[in-house]
Amino acid sequence: MGYDPVRFSCQTEFDERAIRRMFKTEYYTYEKKLLLGRCVFAVILLGVGMFSDFPMPARLFCLLIGVWLIVALDFPSKVRAEGVLQQRGGAVTRVRLAFTDREIVVEQRQHIPYAQLDRLVEDDEAFYLFQSRQNAVMADKQSLQPAEPEAFRSLIEKKTGKTFSRSVNLLSMNLSDLLRMMPGGKRPGRGKKRKP
Repeated sequence: MGYDPVRFSCQTEFDERAIRRMFKTEYYTYEKKLLLGRCVFAVILLGVGMFSDFPMPARLFCLLIGVWLIVALDFPSKVRAEGVLQQRGGAVTRVRLAFTDREIVVEQRQHIPYAQLDRLVEDDEAFYLFQSRQNAVMADKQSLQPAEPEAFRSLIEKKTGKTFSRSVNLLSMNLSDLLRMMPGGKRPGRGKKRKP
């Protein structure tokens, strides 16, 4: 097969914060319909609480549940993350990734061809490369070598034919984010493949 040079490498430290971010990103990436449903239900409950003729205790109950659904929109991801954190018992692990022209090498043991990647997501701190909902690698931007995140993004997009989407943030969610959540909406990283 010939020599496959390493183009980029990084080391991601999986502490409590990183694990919570990973689960939150996975949830916002793969649970669009559930998120939309929670938002719609919350709006309905808030409307009932503010504008209905129901007795005041019932209206207050609707308002409380509606507010909780909005504030705790990513609650399911937190539950999953806490389960993993309890199993780890506070242990911190470091995972070394190498990105070659053909694949991602995890700890020099696991090899992931770029063709197997399903979705690409990023936030201010990391790139998330999902094979599926259950399998992903997280590349820390601060430890990326060489420290060229733009070139890294370009390489991965070229190799996969997909584009990176930004991880959804409730504080910056806009109409296009909501449209992508709707059934039939365009999913991140599922656009037309780029010509090589």
